[in-house]
Amino acid sequence: MGKQSVVDLKHFEISEEENLSPEDFILKKIRELLHQGALQPGARLPSERSLAETLNTTRGTIRKALQKLDFYGLVEITPQSGTKISNLGQDTVEELMKSIPVSKDQKMIDLLEARFVLDLQCTILAAQRRTEADLVLIENRQDLFLQRFYSKGNGDYLEADYLFHLAIAQAAGNHVLVSLLNQLTPRIVTREQPHLKQRDNDFSRIPAEHQSIIDAIRRESPEEAEEAMRNHRQWALKRIFTGDN
Repeated sequence: MGKQSVVDLKHFEISEEENLSPEDFILKKIRELLHQGALQPGARLPSERSLAETLNTTRGTIRKALQKLDFYGLVEITPQSGTKISNLGQDTVEELMKSIPVSKDQKMIDLLEARFVLDLQCTILAAQRRTEADLVLIENRQDLFLQRFYSKGNGDYLEADYLFHLAIAQAAGNHVLVSLLNQLTPRIVTREQPHLKQRDNDFSRIPAEHQSIIDAIRRESPEEAEEAMRNHRQWALKRIFTGDN
């Protein structure tokens, strides 16, 4: 296959047996084509419009999948020229592709472990770098979380919790960490989690755990912030996986 040849669109025809979203299907298919040798570095992918028509989805969905590949440096997106596989060695590209699992491959514990690694580092940096405006935003997000948490008619407060942690990540002043958190968290928020409707003693700790993190960030103490986040993580795992039993 020449470096500028376009991948045959037939490779992206989805079968009825495939139980994947169009975005995940594209990631899975490119991984397979690379492994089979049917797709090589430098090869151009079909246009967004062609892929959208073939997969019976929108160009926006296709663009989202391609942007994810671009984020990891696996493709190069050029206006008017389209998208091509990065000119890295084939073995390197294959290994990088393995690091982008499709949704159904992701276990909740793996997602949470990655999320907590990000949260911990963001909290430490936020305590070192936060501005007064950052602190106001974090406190406002905590207020929103409390409204959702104590609302009898709303058992799902994960989105408000995400916004709280996102405000901390923004206070860390590292856009890459924010981007990683934004990519990871929706895969947790959209999972079915029956334990969210609980309000037992363990769950009643969450507001105070958040407040301890806020207080440490306000005092600009990275050591206290780290300890508060580690405590929050410990109890979060207990809440989630005890609720599954």
